[in-house]
Amino acid sequence: MRQLQIVAHGEPADVVRLKTVSQPALGPEDVLISMEAAPLNPSDFLLVRGTYGVRPSLPCPVGAEGVGRVNQTGSKADAGLRGKRVLILPTYEQGTWADQVVVPLRNIVQMSNDADALQLSMIGINPATAYLLLNRYVSLKPGDWIAQTAANAAMGQYVIALAKLAGVKTLNVVRRKEAAEQVRQWGGDLVVLQSDNLHKDVEDALAGKKLSLVLDTVGGTPVGELAKSLKIGGSVVVYALQSGQPPAVSPGDLIYRDLSLHGFWLINWLRNAPHAEIQKAYQKLGDLVANGSLFAAVEHVYALDEFKEAFQQSLKSNRGGKVLFKFA
Repeated sequence: MRQLQIVAHGEPADVVRLKTVSQPALGPEDVLISMEAAPLNPSDFLLVRGTYGVRPSLPCPVGAEGVGRVNQTGSKADAGLRGKRVLILPTYEQGTWADQVVVPLRNIVQMSNDADALQLSMIGINPATAYLLLNRYVSLKPGDWIAQTAANAAMGQYVIALAKLAGVKTLNVVRRKEAAEQVRQWGGDLVVLQSDNLHKDVEDALAGKKLSLVLDTVGGTPVGELAKSLKIGGSVVVYALQSGQPPAVSPGDLIYRDLSLHGFWLINWLRNAPHAEIQKAYQKLGDLVANGSLFAAVEHVYALDEFKEAFQQSLKSNRGGKVLFKFA
């Protein structure tokens, strides 16, 4: 079987190698999965560079999420799983950029055979994160408003889609005019360009309405400017830090308007939530993909041996969609 491996920390094209390895022995509660599709994510590249919250020993396989079909089952695994399509949970315990992957039963969730494999392969990280961000911190009701930074990223599309299904309105901050048009096409209710006048522009756009929740992936001053438009008791959730700067939320806003500031990392939920809760969330997302309610733009798919081209495309800042590996 072939798999991409990190041999040292550094730039992906320099330190990732395509290796042919022997199939490892299956443990009693393991399954062997023949991969169908696996996305490339920013967190994968952070892992390659050695700057992510997970630091496996090297060399190690790479790729956090993906979908495939069960080929073999361990002695204690249900043989009825053979041939079934399953999602691999993004726990970083196994690398999904491979023809075949051995995965423990606790790290798979069965998926629909009818849904598009490319779309299903992408629900492990971004849609799950979006779903949890919208449901864990504030009890949102139809008609409520939320805001998000870097709204044209893949996560932004899922936030907009899931919010719309719940009747929740979105204010979306982007850094480029072209990105603003893209977010409008996704169904974003309001789109604001990031600028030195962000707070005023947000207030003008909201026209007296208040936000219940702010989702931030950038850090720095934009999230603090959005927080000024939160209602009393509203929440800010930081789930990534693209700028490398801490979220600049005013202590006065936190104290006098009873705002809450949270951090979220999907790995902590995967490690600590009951397995039944994890299964329920992913199966719900899988059903939304199957019925066409949830999808993300795909820019390009590559074969595994085209990994350097895939890396180059995925690392571009102005992509129009996700980059994935597709397997025979």
